[in-house]
Amino acid sequence: MEFNDPLIAVFVFAIGACVGSFLNVVVYRLPIGKSLITPPSACPKCGHKLAARDNIPVLGWLILRGKCRYCGVPISPRYPLVELVTGLLFVGHYWLLFHNGWGPYETINVQSIYGTYTPVTRSLALDHDWPLLLMHLWLIAALLAASLIDLELFIIPLELCWMTAGVGLIGHALGRPAGSLGNLHFGPIADAMTLAGAVGLAISIGLVHFGFMRRSFHDDAPLLEKDIAALDEADRPDPWPPARIRAEMRLEMLYVLIPIACAIAAAALVMYSPKIAAAWEPWSNQRQVSGALGSLAGGLIGAAVVWLFRILGSYSFGREAMGLGDVHFMLGVGCIVGPGAATVAFFLAPAAGLAVALVQLFLKGRREISYGPYLSLATLAVMLFYTPIAAYLAPGLMGLVWAAQNLFAPSSSGMNGLNFGPMPGATTATSTVTTAASTVMNGSMP
Repeated sequence: MEFNDPLIAVFVFAIGACVGSFLNVVVYRLPIGKSLITPPSACPKCGHKLAARDNIPVLGWLILRGKCRYCGVPISPRYPLVELVTGLLFVGHYWLLFHNGWGPYETINVQSIYGTYTPVTRSLALDHDWPLLLMHLWLIAALLAASLIDLELFIIPLELCWMTAGVGLIGHALGRPAGSLGNLHFGPIADAMTLAGAVGLAISIGLVHFGFMRRSFHDDAPLLEKDIAALDEADRPDPWPPARIRAEMRLEMLYVLIPIACAIAAAALVMYSPKIAAAWEPWSNQRQVSGALGSLAGGLIGAAVVWLFRILGSYSFGREAMGLGDVHFMLGVGCIVGPGAATVAFFLAPAAGLAVALVQLFLKGRREISYGPYLSLATLAVMLFYTPIAAYLAPGLMGLVWAAQNLFAPSSSGMNGLNFGPMPGATTATSTVTTAASTVMNGSMP
């Protein structure tokens, strides 16, 4: 479907503007724990319930000339600006995906009647790939809301991250069949590792919940610089010593090691036990199961990358490097865009964040920044450009596969009937990596 019908553009923009109107409610109410449904929108000054005509996105503010109809108090221009930006992001993303051919695509060599091959690019089609569009639009809205909240309060509401993860799990399980662009189907070994990793994470959560393991920073946590500056001199707490920060990070290391160990054990069982492999393969090959596990793999890897850098950074510098909100944030992102794109987004984010941090350090002497907006910008970039980025990185990844094959290749194939694609010298011990590299090269992940 082409973008040449103006009605489609108007419809997508209107949907985005309406979502932006709701995001204004989310940004204000979610951090303070108020219901997003009740009470209805009202003027914060006089408390008068707003009429339906006052809530028309963008136009309502213009009609009222930026003032409350009932008491005349000015209404912040932030409300129509969020609505306008959301509408433009929605319609722009739609146009780039389905008219410009950005986002997931692949190049297919088509053989002619003369025996020659012509490269043909296959990109998204709205009638077939609308589930991916819906997931992307949800993610755009979630990124905008999380960024606005993080900029103001230095927090990212966990509910927003979990809802985004749920959308990704359901969307990829029900609406992204194998072979479609942007699908997250990675094969039996990767699926087994994902399921075992999730079980390991549940075990860690259970150990903390039932008191067998202490949660890091369970009784206190280092305050942000902005919060310390707001306190009186007499009320300011003693700074956390680096040794105490490192002790808390060791707790988080143990927490993370449990799901990692479970994932490695599951991979070994599926690779080297023909009976377990034969029993697991039919389950993994089901589209719904594989799609859900592929989405979950994206969430777990996206969260794990941030978490590992939080641990390493905090342990190295003796101060809390990143918040756990960023970990949950990338969990939701990864469940929609997949493990490769989530990882690339995390490494792209510092490009903008570092520049802002340096300016802030020299002008204000502060070292803390809201990292959510930069993760959001990087995520928007990989939603559109991950396929060429992955193609650029693929040779290096395939080189790592080759090195792993020659370093760890066992003498026997070890696996019964699980074929992960042609790769000279490939063994089952490295078949998962080979599959991931092939997936990256053909650009099937968003």
